[in-house]
Amino acid sequence: MGHAAPRQACADALAEHGPPWLARAFLAVDRTRFVPARVWLPEPGGDGLFPVLDREQDPEAWQAAVYALRRPLITQMDDHRTPAEGPARGRFTSSISALRVVAAQLAHLDLHPGHTVLHIGTGTGYDSALMAERTRARSIITIETDRQLAGTARRNLDASGYSQVQAVVGDGELGRPEGAPYDRVLSTASAMRVPSAWIAQTAPGGIIVTPYRGLALLRLVVADDGKSASGRVVDAVTFMALRGQRGGEAPDMRAVVKGHLADAERTRTDADLSPVRSEPGAEFLLHALVPGIRIVFGGTTWWFEARDGASWAAWKPDGRVRQWGPRRLVDEAVVAVTAWRDAGAPALTDLGVTVGADGERVWAHGPEGPSWCVRA
Repeated sequence: MGHAAPRQACADALAEHGPPWLARAFLAVDRTRFVPARVWLPEPGGDGLFPVLDREQDPEAWQAAVYALRRPLITQMDDHRTPAEGPARGRFTSSISALRVVAAQLAHLDLHPGHTVLHIGTGTGYDSALMAERTRARSIITIETDRQLAGTARRNLDASGYSQVQAVVGDGELGRPEGAPYDRVLSTASAMRVPSAWIAQTAPGGIIVTPYRGLALLRLVVADDGKSASGRVVDAVTFMALRGQRGGEAPDMRAVVKGHLADAERTRTDADLSPVRSEPGAEFLLHALVPGIRIVFGGTTWWFEARDGASWAAWKPDGRVRQWGPRRLVDEAVVAVTAWRDAGAPALTDLGVTVGADGERVWAHGPEGPSWCVRA
């Protein structure tokens, strides 16, 4: 199966999204070696099942998906419990990122020859191989918590000529003290809170790039004292959470709502929550200030659900509200959206985060602008 033409077309497109070295690295690293023969597409079909692409059954569709700029490919569901034998529904637990997102992460990492890199979330090994084309392969340490994935990545890297990349099994939140300090830290799993170990193991002035709270790509620069890091949101991205931060399986909230609909508190509010859906900055700040929630945007009703199943709320644009449980989720959302408006309705990339010994603070328009403590 030839793939020179789509590979070159992809490299040309990546040259517009990232530094020149990235397009050259893309041509040097055969992405097809790092994509499993069977993957799920992240867009469900009409039956609600996520379709499987099988390289043997439909090589053209598989290849097109491999080289699609904006399409991630799901490589694992439910921590290996769902086999890739056909369409399925389940929880995405590992993927190979869309090429546009890979380009954005590596562009903001500002990687140069000779840099040492700590990579959190090896996955298939693809990102590590690209970085090995920019810096010395032996200067890259990549950590994967899933032993089976780590074994596959090791084989992929060895078969592609990157045997000097140090791929280890471990908890990425703890970093890898043995190789510290690192010039760069890249996480390809989303941090709900930035682990202190990443900051401690990064050289002063070093850069940490990580998806943050499942919504945004964060670029932090470590302070001269090595005890804190600060930086802006640089892009909108969607990533799976670090294994240790993703929480347990969410309960079936439909049953919870049905069981408590009659005894839910009924109120009204004049607050307009619509920016949560239309303004990424408002959505980001809400998830920073109202932790542990899921929002379902219905046609006439928005549902706010606590991931522990203990609280839920419903909001209608006409101001009608129903809330149940120990938390008043609409009230919390109103506080967050009001804070966003009071800060001048910042865009997503007007927001940033400072991480230090006293926790995390989200700020708008620079570290000296309005800021809020991030709730765990």
